[in-house]
Amino acid sequence: MSASQTLLIASGLLWGASLLWLLGSMACALLQPWKRKKSRMAAQARPLSIIVPTSAADTLRAERDRAEAIGSLLELHHPDYEIILCVDRAEQGRELTARLLQSYRDRRIHVMAARHQASSNAKIDAMEAAVGEARHDLLLFSDDDVLVDRDHVSCLREQLHDNVGLVSAAAIGIRPTNFWGYLELAFMNGQFARLHLAGDFLGFSGALGKTVLVARKALQRAGGLLPTGGDCCEDAALTRNIKAAGMAVALSHVAVQQPILDQRFSDVWRRHVRWLGCRRKYLTAVFICEGLFSTPVAVAAGAVAGSQLSWGPVAGAAGSLLVWCAADALFTLLSGWHFGLRTPAAWLVREAIFLPMWAQALVTRTVTWHGRAVPLTIR
Repeated sequence: MSASQTLLIASGLLWGASLLWLLGSMACALLQPWKRKKSRMAAQARPLSIIVPTSAADTLRAERDRAEAIGSLLELHHPDYEIILCVDRAEQGRELTARLLQSYRDRRIHVMAARHQASSNAKIDAMEAAVGEARHDLLLFSDDDVLVDRDHVSCLREQLHDNVGLVSAAAIGIRPTNFWGYLELAFMNGQFARLHLAGDFLGFSGALGKTVLVARKALQRAGGLLPTGGDCCEDAALTRNIKAAGMAVALSHVAVQQPILDQRFSDVWRRHVRWLGCRRKYLTAVFICEGLFSTPVAVAAGAVAGSQLSWGPVAGAAGSLLVWCAADALFTLLSGWHFGLRTPAAWLVREAIFLPMWAQALVTRTVTWHGRAVPLTIR
């Protein structure tokens, strides 16, 4: 076999494996709601404590997001629940806490602040403090920037059966208002949510901190929240602890939604380096496959294959890029997620910067999370 034939076969195998990775994960993600609808069971409504951690570093954007998130929680179809809104740093959030106390007069809302720095993760401090004040044994942790469906609680409860100790949901970005917002959607929906849903379909379910339903006893059995506070991937750490305690994790068939609005490129970059770092730490095989079977690698393989055939490298690369872009667009449309005029351009930018981002996540050892430096090391 000649060197050119070997090169053609190798590039063809890599191209095919990359396409299989892409289409396989998309198919599994699209089938995830079917799997969860099939496995759901009737769930009796139980009193619920909804814990919403919020940052003391308050801004107009954070205030708007929080108000919208609380508004969606107040519209839940659930007969008996309280909402505990907890500011993550009492020493910095006295003014915010006082303002929130004035803003929320609904008897279902209790405003408090985390008074102790119990971990390196301020969000966990707020969640742990609120658990101590919660009146009910069924706990729903919900971020202050997500919107939930009115049947959100029942959709989660339908999966909390058998040996399932924790139920979460995927998060889908909505309402981008600038180009970097579209880039955030390209990463959040087309990459992260796709892999999250596909993993749940295949039985590798993991919690996402945007929304987590867990019984107090299950949480205690897994060691509580504080052990996850030294980890910038606190949801992945909680998943690990729940599974180590002999319980399973599941996702709802209905995702929560996060308004994206305006974003800055630097924020998108930092966020997804951290998310990639979490996958490197907890899902190492997935992280490796993301780099090895990424679009840039597939395009390069297509160019090499094209150079060995009559098409030429440019046609091979362009054809590969068109196939991957079309698959991404089709997946987004079939999922019913936001697709706008800037979506294809955002997809191209995502793929152009992905390998440098992946490389940074490979070497990053510390990230800033909720204002504190948190290690990102493999245990």
